[in-house]
Order: sequence, then structure tokens, then C-alpha cells
Amino acid sequence: MIVGTKTGVLAIAALCGFGAVSLRAQRIDSTRVTPMLPVLDTAITNIKPPLSPRRAFLYSLAAPGLGQSRLGRPVAGAIFVFTESIAIAMLRESMAELRQARSFRTDSLVQIGNDPVSGLPITHRSSYTDELINVRKSHVEDWIAFLIANHLFAGADSYVAAHLWDLPAQIKVTQQPNGTSVIAARFSW
Repeated sequence: MIVGTKTGVLAIAALCGFGAVSLRAQRIDSTRVTPMLPVLDTAITNIKPPLSPRRAFLYSLAAPGLGQSRLGRPVAGAIFVFTESIAIAMLRESMAELRQARSFRTDSLVQIGNDPVSGLPITHRSSYTDELINVRKSHVEDWIAFLIANHLFAGADSYVAAHLWDLPAQIKVTQQPNGTSVIAARFSW
């Protein structure tokens, strides 16, 4: 009786799939497969960006190019960093010129010589006038405004890039063997 019970248990286990051998279908020959339209994988469309749009904006607002580098856009980040470095260099140059104009404003008159006709001394006034100082102040203000604009553009760029993070997964372009291109897009409403 015990032998019969073991046999029954083994038969039930075999029927339920315990210890059963898995069978696979034969592999299809790749030369016989006809090209089909690309199917977008739903797992790819649920990709989350490494930064939220708000955080990406704040990163690039603080340091232009940082949000772009975190989002995998090194070229865009390098452009913002390059622009920032040029603007900082030009701001320093403009500030040095403003300091120079302010320090030379009180220069005295320089006598170059005497006028041959009248015999009066020829003097040259300093070219560092209040007007020149105002012009150089405006140059400094322009470069400061440019730096602020670069920070805002970098922040806006990384904000949009974080929102469009899954765009490559939702639009796919493939070329068929006959030379035509197929565009597949996934839209969610």
C-alpha cells in the first residue's frame, strides 16, 4: 500500500510539472523572417530621468552645464561651461579697465610743447573722463547681465531636457532592407 501511494504522488508531481523538463520551440531561421514595423517596448517608455526637471533647472542655474552633464548631455554642458568661462574672463577684463579709468581720472594736464605760431603751451587733457568711466561701467553691467542670462538659459535647457528625457524611447526611426525609412511613435493621452 505504501508503494502505491509513492507511485501516485510521483504521478501527480509529474502531471503538475514538478521536475518536468522544459521544452523550447525550434529556433526560426533568420533568413525567412520578413521585416516588420518596429514595436516600441513599453518598458522603455517608463524610463525616469536621473534628475527631476526642477532639480535639473536648479543644478544648471547654480552651475551652468551641471544639469546637462547629469542628464547625459556632455556637449550641451560643455557649451554652457565654455560660454561661462568666456563671460567671466571678459567681466574681469572690463572690471580692470573700469578700475584703471577711475584711477587715472584725476590725472593732471600734460604739456606736450609750445605752439609755434602763438608760443602758448600745448596741453593734453586726460582721456579718462567721467563719460569714459560711465561707458566702462556699462560694459561691466553688460557682462554681468550676460552671465545671468547664461545661467537662466542653462537652467531652461536642462529643465526641457529632463522633460524630454524619454523622447528617444517614444520615437524610433528604422531603415528597412529595401531602403525605405519607417518612423514609429508612441503617444499617450
